[in-house]
Amino acid sequence: MCTLFTKLVLAALLPAHALTSAAHADTIGGEEITVGVRSDARPFIWQDQNTKGYNGFFWDICTEAVQRAGYRLKAVNVNTGKRAEFLRAGSGDYDLLCDPTTITLKRMQNFAYNGGVRYLEFSPIVFVANGSYVKQQLRAIAPKAAGDLPKGAGKPTCDEIVTWLGQVEGEKPEEWKWWPAPNLQAADPEKTPDPATDGFLGWFKRKFKLTLSRSPQGEDEQTKTFEIWGYVEGSTSQLTAERQAKTGSKDGLMICPRAMNSHDDAAKAFCSGSLARYYGDVDMIRAALAGYSEDTATRCAADFTPAAAGSYEPYAFVVSSRHFPDFPERISVALYGMFEDGTVERLFTGHFPGTQKSQYLGTLFRINSIPAGSEAPSKDPLLACFRCPVGIGASSL
Repeated sequence: MCTLFTKLVLAALLPAHALTSAAHADTIGGEEITVGVRSDARPFIWQDQNTKGYNGFFWDICTEAVQRAGYRLKAVNVNTGKRAEFLRAGSGDYDLLCDPTTITLKRMQNFAYNGGVRYLEFSPIVFVANGSYVKQQLRAIAPKAAGDLPKGAGKPTCDEIVTWLGQVEGEKPEEWKWWPAPNLQAADPEKTPDPATDGFLGWFKRKFKLTLSRSPQGEDEQTKTFEIWGYVEGSTSQLTAERQAKTGSKDGLMICPRAMNSHDDAAKAFCSGSLARYYGDVDMIRAALAGYSEDTATRCAADFTPAAAGSYEPYAFVVSSRHFPDFPERISVALYGMFEDGTVERLFTGHFPGTQKSQYLGTLFRINSIPAGSEAPSKDPLLACFRCPVGIGASSL
């Protein structure tokens, strides 16, 4: 039975393979296109902070494809905020977004004839990633990733919990608990304020009618707990994290999903003990954690066990026809040519040394490498499914 992944490959593949050989040979003469480049998506694409140059598997694919299509490129740095606005409304006006962008139904609808940015479209799928999360290792010290709320503490919002955790910087939050206080009376403005009610702690007591105190030795009171989960803002992992947080917030457990500006920020927060879970593309998570460990000469205690049961994310580039109407077609031809002649395979080996492709990624590479006019080998069930009718056997990613 066909999966949605295979159908997305089919939808992206057929138009490009139907092009004539003349389209391969024809070039435009070197017009300059604007390429929005993601700066923090290791190992796919990132910016070296020393040289300010770009690196990564996708960067090499983008530059080669643009050259083969007959253009020159001007790279423009794109952060998560700019990326989100481009996908939503075309802000930035890039001809090509060189970024690991997941194909989703919502984005496809926005690019459709009646969508908000009808001049945008997805390139052929170039990678299939595993979207999941990592968690803190058992017994790892993560003082700001989770905490205890005693019975009777009320139910502060996630924003208020995060704010409190930020205010106790330098302390040891794992040694602090919130305890019910006697009935607090409003302060008499005519009296000198009690130092114990002044500043942040005073505000916190007045806000929640609680007294912040160290938990007594041997205290066995039933407690609630909270956890902080992180994801990169604007990523498809946001929906997964928020949905799982909502489902998991029950029986006294309060889970707070938190948006991070970049994978660098998420890795720093996770490794410093401020996130109990870190959601995203597993390859990007590994690279971000490795980069943080290398920069800080520390070991990041991450448990990758949950990453084995994630979702598959089909990545493609986003291409615009606004300035050059035939640019998307030319990029598609160039990309398929790079798969067919082994260029993408060679780049993958160089950027992911020793990495074995998943079943889905291997299938994608084989499909994209099929020369125009060839038939998919029927012995491979996934390649045979390439011929399935588009409307049959859909499954969600």
